[in-house]
Amino acid sequence: MNQSYDHLEIIVINDGSTDGSLSILENYAKQFPEKIKLIDTINKGVSAATNLGINVAKGEYIQFLDADDILSPDKIANQVSLLQGESSAIMASCEWVMFKDDLVDQTHVPYGVFGDFSSGLNWLLHAWNHQEMMQPAAWLTHRELILKGGPWNERLKINQDGEFFCRVLVKCQGIVFEPKGKVYYRMPGESNVSQQKSQKALMSMMESYHCYQKAVLSVEDSKRVRIALKKVYQKFLYDVFPNFSILLKEAEKSIEELGVYENTYIGGPKFQIVSKIIGFKNALRLKRLFQ
Repeated sequence: MNQSYDHLEIIVINDGSTDGSLSILENYAKQFPEKIKLIDTINKGVSAATNLGINVAKGEYIQFLDADDILSPDKIANQVSLLQGESSAIMASCEWVMFKDDLVDQTHVPYGVFGDFSSGLNWLLHAWNHQEMMQPAAWLTHRELILKGGPWNERLKINQDGEFFCRVLVKCQGIVFEPKGKVYYRMPGESNVSQQKSQKALMSMMESYHCYQKAVLSVEDSKRVRIALKKVYQKFLYDVFPNFSILLKEAEKSIEELGVYENTYIGGPKFQIVSKIIGFKNALRLKRLFQ
């Protein structure tokens, strides 16, 4: 509501919330009926709710925003200005920072993905090679490109946004970075973090990585793409080892099938140095001893 850009269609999906937020949303919808469209539905999960929002959206561009996150007032206006006159296959991004309870307490990470890229595929490869990410709200994307990417995957329980934007980005022909706008991402609580480490969540994460592989190899099957994919699976091993042996074996099998035999390194500087000396698997075992 505080965005400086006036031509907004705000679609709010209440996905079965029981915390009293629906009544608050209804009050806002009554005050601003020309701007806010409220849809109340039974709980089906974030992907189903997002797909519903996309289906009813009429605007030229689509901005995703979770209930916990915040946009700077000029975020959308600045990005729309950058995209005007560009092809519908061009996306806009901006910086994002993390916060807990107060915006004064921010954590900034100077990611390399904060910049222009000649294609969405190049952005993906950079992100995977350097273990970086883009908070979903930082994108502003043409509705036509969103539809080309396809719907959000309702089977996934985690990394739904990463898998969705992977499919969008492989069809993206360029990214323009807007340096003034900002997204404030509220850091998840301990309960959310623990849920993301459950076997069910990690199985879903692995499925999303297989979807990554299918999407990027469909547009470019090259050594550089396979190296980046190998690092995705290595990062999974790095995060999960030594738990869930079946999933670890699946990640190792995926790496083997990529056919990238040269050494690749992920993790922090110290872990990479150790990996170069004793190998990735031995470095994982040593890392476990010091946890």
